[in-house]
Amino acid sequence: MAGEKVLVIGSGPAGLSATKELLNMGVDVVLVEKESYLGGTPKKLKYSLLFPELRPASEVIDPLIKSADGAKKYMESIVESAKPEGKGFVVTIKDKTGKTTTEKVSAIIAASGFEHFDSRRKYEYGYGIIPNIYQISDVERMLSENKLVTTKGTPPKRVAILLCVGSRDATVGNTYCSRVCCAVSVKQAMEIKQRIPDAVVHIYYMDIRTYGLMEDKLYWRSQLEYRVGFIRGRISEFMRGPNDTVIIKGEDTMNLNRALVVPYDMVILANGMELGLGSKQVAKALGLEFEEHGFVKPLDPDRLPVQSTRKGIFLAGAITGPKTIADSITEGQAAAMKAYEYITKGVWEEPVKVEVVKH
Repeated sequence: MAGEKVLVIGSGPAGLSATKELLNMGVDVVLVEKESYLGGTPKKLKYSLLFPELRPASEVIDPLIKSADGAKKYMESIVESAKPEGKGFVVTIKDKTGKTTTEKVSAIIAASGFEHFDSRRKYEYGYGIIPNIYQISDVERMLSENKLVTTKGTPPKRVAILLCVGSRDATVGNTYCSRVCCAVSVKQAMEIKQRIPDAVVHIYYMDIRTYGLMEDKLYWRSQLEYRVGFIRGRISEFMRGPNDTVIIKGEDTMNLNRALVVPYDMVILANGMELGLGSKQVAKALGLEFEEHGFVKPLDPDRLPVQSTRKGIFLAGAITGPKTIADSITEGQAAAMKAYEYITKGVWEEPVKVEVVKH
């Protein structure tokens, strides 16, 4: 479509998926990415295997990166503002040197994603203070580089994974479930057992949320084939033990609140998802609204999940809440279709207003 451009902000799974669909429909794409590479968080953290199929992340992400070859790219750049002009926007883009460029676009797709919760905010868990305590976001890199070792350089023989770190926790302001942490943690437990078959791996949980088709592929398989142990408990603190072991203190809530004092070689904190500073900056630059949990608010979360509250601006991926990679890719496709409808037919749906009749 000659003359029609769509701005896509963010080159993670959602942004790349949107870019691919728009290019396939003949729409010119301006892609803005704040990092020096494409691929978003999966590339940044070097994701290893994806759940539930345990396939290499590169099999999913690399083809999406390749599909963005036809887009005009601004790397190491941010969108500073988007001012309405005609039926589109004049967008100001600033690179890392401070140089600004303007682009005239007909629509915008915001797909700038999430950041992992920083476990340092849960100081009682000792992340960044006690050796051999890691986050799932750290362990993905260790697994992908085949360097899963303790600070002594030896493979861990006893591993504990603690779920819901930075999620479902009012003390840090995140009362929502991050949706993917259970599945990622079970997947990591299976990977650890694949590489270190004689390792003991325990997952400490409030409850397990391997929803949908993941239940048998992850939850039951991890127990039956890999002998991963699941312990329902409340963990109060971690302590540094002899020889840089980590001692878990808490209670086993399945067994009459029995006290737990258990040593491990490695502890992995399943740190959840939240809207990062990058997406907050994008939302501010585009004049978007936030919902109660701090994510960007869609126009109608049930009927119009990829339309924003600002006409001509669409949303995709974890900018609106925790998502799997598959869901982010799907939302990228949906946002591209809605943006195409908007620039070709002027379609902008409004929420359905339902009047409540009082009797």
